[in-house]
Amino acid sequence: MQMFKRMADIFNSNVNSALDKIEDPAKMISYMINELQDTLTKARTSKAARLAEKNSLEKEKQELLKSVARWEDRAKLAIINGKEDLAREALVEKKRASERITNIEAQLVNLESILASQDVQLTQIVDKLKEVKDKQQILVQRARSAKEKKHVAQTLRSSDSTELASKFNELESKIERMEADAEMAGYHQTSSTDEFGKMEVDSAIDEELAQLKASMKEKV
Repeated sequence: MQMFKRMADIFNSNVNSALDKIEDPAKMISYMINELQDTLTKARTSKAARLAEKNSLEKEKQELLKSVARWEDRAKLAIINGKEDLAREALVEKKRASERITNIEAQLVNLESILASQDVQLTQIVDKLKEVKDKQQILVQRARSAKEKKHVAQTLRSSDSTELASKFNELESKIERMEADAEMAGYHQTSSTDEFGKMEVDSAIDEELAQLKASMKEKV
């Protein structure tokens, strides 16, 4: 039971530490699933080891029970044959075997308690793993939504209405200056064109006037 508690504490510590560092909800859920699967594998391995230990003790107990019966038969046989010393030795061996059986039975009781606790823990891990997998998509969506809400709240806190109005006014002034510059550029271009046109007209009139004067002198 203590082993499972330590495993649970380590698992919770690892998950909490990882969640503090991972921002992507999908990766967070995937990490939790991997941790649960790893914990489940370790729990099953531990249970398998305890079951192997239990089976080994039960086999040893059966051999010891046979040994007890055998030493008792030998003690009886020794008494029948008048060999009390051998009977005494047989009873000593019988007692050792019996004491070992008592010790094994205590270990088996303890193992049964551990295995029962492991079964509960395994069921909890399997159920939790299934729950996380079943709710994986929903949890990802909820986590992303919470993250987005937090981001919006932080943005609103960092940008009050006064600051936003100031930025918009600055942008509007900049656009008005750009528009004014564009109008002035067009005005200068039009004025230059008009001036050149006037000069061309004046030159043509001067030329025509000179020709008229010349023709009139020829007639005189």
